[in-house]
Amino acid sequence: MLYTTYRPQTFSEVVGQEQNLLTIREQIKNNKFDSAYLFAGHRGTGKTTIARILARTICCPDHTEDGPCNTCKSCRSIIENTSLDCIELDAASHNSINDIKELINSTKYLPTLLSKKIYIIDEVHNLSASAFDALLKTIEEPPVHCIFILCTTELHKIPATIRSRCSIYQFSALSSKTICGRLEFVLKELDKSYEEDALQLIAKQSDGSMRDALSIAEKLIISCDKLTVNHVKETLCLLEDEIAQSIIWDILSQNGKSALSMLQTVYEEGKNMSQLTDNLLQCLTDGITYLTANDSSVLINTKDYQQEIIKIFENQKMEHLFWYIDQLCTLREKIRNSINPFIDVQLCIVKCCHPKLLNDGMIPVLARITKLEQELESLKTKGYEGKEQLNEEINIRADSPSRKTDTAEEESNSNLPESVTAASPQELDSPETENPFEEKTEKEHLMEEKENDTKDDDILNLFSDYL
Repeated sequence: MLYTTYRPQTFSEVVGQEQNLLTIREQIKNNKFDSAYLFAGHRGTGKTTIARILARTICCPDHTEDGPCNTCKSCRSIIENTSLDCIELDAASHNSINDIKELINSTKYLPTLLSKKIYIIDEVHNLSASAFDALLKTIEEPPVHCIFILCTTELHKIPATIRSRCSIYQFSALSSKTICGRLEFVLKELDKSYEEDALQLIAKQSDGSMRDALSIAEKLIISCDKLTVNHVKETLCLLEDEIAQSIIWDILSQNGKSALSMLQTVYEEGKNMSQLTDNLLQCLTDGITYLTANDSSVLINTKDYQQEIIKIFENQKMEHLFWYIDQLCTLREKIRNSINPFIDVQLCIVKCCHPKLLNDGMIPVLARITKLEQELESLKTKGYEGKEQLNEEINIRADSPSRKTDTAEEESNSNLPESVTAASPQELDSPETENPFEEKTEKEHLMEEKENDTKDDDILNLFSDYL
C-alpha cells in the first residue's frame, strides 16, 4: 500500500501540519512533554503518523528536532511493534470499560525497555461513556512514566472533562497543492508519468485526505503507464464535467427540452443520479465561488473547466443561483431513499427551468424585483432625455420676441398685491368690487349682523311646521 510504504518516519517528512509541528519541536528542544495529547481533525491528515513519530522521539536517546533516529534499539522495537512499553489501542474495536480498566492497570508498572510508557488510543471518540469516566482520573493525574496520545476525527464526541485535561492539536484538511506535491514525489519515486490536471482531479476526489489520495493513485497506476485525466474519470466512474455544465447552462437559459434530453442520455448510460446531483451542485458552487472572488483560479479543476465556468456564470444573478442550490440540496436528500431517483431529478429540472411560475420561495419575488429595477433604470434614462428636450424647448420660447413682451408685463404686475394682480382691470374699476384693504366701520358691522339674524329667523319660519 502506498500510504504505508510512504508513511513519514520523521517530522521533516510530514507535510501540511506546520503549526502543530512547530509546538512539538519546541517541546523536543526543551525535552518537556505533556502528559496527555489529543490529536483531532480531518481523516488521513497525519494524526496517527505524528503520534507514532512523537512516541519514538520521546523514547529515542539520540532524537533531534526532526524526530527520532529510527536506528536505535528503542526506535526499532516501536517500528517493528515488538515493544511492550508502547501500546497502541484501537478504540473502534476495544471501547468497553473492561478494555480501559485493563489499560489503566498496566500503567502501574514501570517500562521494561523504553524510558516512558506510551499509550496511543486511536479513534478515541468510540469509547463508551463509562470507559471515558474510568479513563478520566488516569488522564488527569497519570504516573510520571506514562504519556497518553489520543487521536480522533470527531472532537465534539469527546467529553469536555477529557478535553480539558489534554493538550489539543487541531489537524486541518490538506490543501490540493500539498496533496499534489506529495503525489508528484511518490510518482517520481515510482518512475511514473502523469498529467498535472490528473493530479488535481485526484486531489479533489481525496477531499483533503493524503491517505485517500495515495489510495486512489495506487489504484490508477496499476492499470496504466501514464496517469491521465480520462483514465482517472474512467477508473473512478466519474461523470464528465461537460454533462453537468451543459445541464446547468440549459437550466439557466430555461431550455427545458435540452436539459431533459441530456438527463435521459445520462440515465440510459447507467449513470448514478446521486452523483449527477452532486456534480450539478458542485458546478453551481463553483459558479458562486467565481462570482464572489471574480477570479477563476480559485477553482480546483482544469483550465478548460475554469473557462467554461466563466462562460456560464459571467452574467448570472447570485440570488438565482442560491435558489437553484436549495432545490438541488432538497433533491439530494429526497433521492437518498427514493424508489425512482430518475423521476425526482427530472421533476427538479423542470421546476428549475420555470422559476417564475413558482410561489414556494423567494425566487419569484427576486425575479420581479430584478425586472422592475431594469424597467426603472430604463424609465430614468428616458426621463432624463425628455427633461433635456423640455429644457431646450423652454429656452427657444424664452428667446422669442412675443415671450419677451409677456415677460415684461409679468414683471410689471409682479409688484402688485396678489389679490390685485389676480383681478381683471374691469373688476378693479367696478364700484361694486369690494376693496379688500378698506376697513369696515362699527356701524357696518352691526348692520351685517342684523341682516344675518333676519335670515336665520326667515329660515326658522319656513320649517316651523316641522318642529
